[in-house]
Formats: sequence, structure tokens, C-alpha cells
Amino acid sequence: MINARRTMLIFTACIAAALAVGLVPGSAGAQFAPDTITIAPRGQIAKDGTITLSGTYRCSSLRSGPVLIGSNASQGDARAEIDGALATCDDRVHTWRDTTEPDSGLAPGAARGRAALIHLDASNGFVPLPVILNTHEREVTLRR
Repeated sequence: MINARRTMLIFTACIAAALAVGLVPGSAGAQFAPDTITIAPRGQIAKDGTITLSGTYRCSSLRSGPVLIGSNASQGDARAEIDGALATCDDRVHTWRDTTEPDSGLAPGAARGRAALIHLDASNGFVPLPVILNTHEREVTLRR
């Protein structure tokens, strides 16, 4: 009798745990969705030197506070920093595309590109601190 009761109690606890993980919003399965970002292998460089980079990203809907996309391209000592756009964090894959002002010193051809997904976390106090969620770095080709 004790073994049957114990078996039923363990079985009931296992069923309740499985239902809690599958049905409760914000459960363990949802909170571990990866934050990802990519940079495309090709970028654009206009005649005036304006650089445009693009790629994809995904960030968790459980984030509180803004998430930004930042990117840059470099060739030797020349570098173009591209201030990012605000990301939409809804667990879906989105595309991003950002453009910088001219005068970066970059030219058409091979460059090193980097993209970052940055969370502005205000949970530790009054001033939000940037937390890098993920980065992607690769060789990119800048084309006219």
C-alpha cells in the first residue's frame, strides 16, 4: 500500500512538473531562447563613402529595457562605426540594415565587419549599463 501511494505521488508530481514547463508563460523553455545576430557577407559603399551593412538578429521577448544593434567595418586603420537601430525583441528573426555618414576612409573591397546585439540593462540601478548579448564578426566585401 505504501509503495502504491508513493508511486502515485511521484507520478502526479511528474505530470504537474511537465504541465508547468509546457503551459506557464515565461517557463524554462522560453527563457533560454538564444539572442543571435549575423552580419551579411556583403556591404555597400556609396561614391561619397557612405557605408551600409545588414544582417539578421533575434532576441528574447523576456528582455526588459531596450536592445540595440551596433555594427562597424574596418580596413587597416580605417574604420566606420555604425550607430545601431532599436531591436524588436519578440523571439522572431528580423533583418537589420544600418548606414553611416561618409568620411570613414573605407574603400570598395575586402573589410572586416562586426555586428553586436546590446541590451541596455537598468536592473542594477538608475543608469542603464550596456550588456553585449551576442556578436558576429566576419570578412565582408564592400561593393558600390
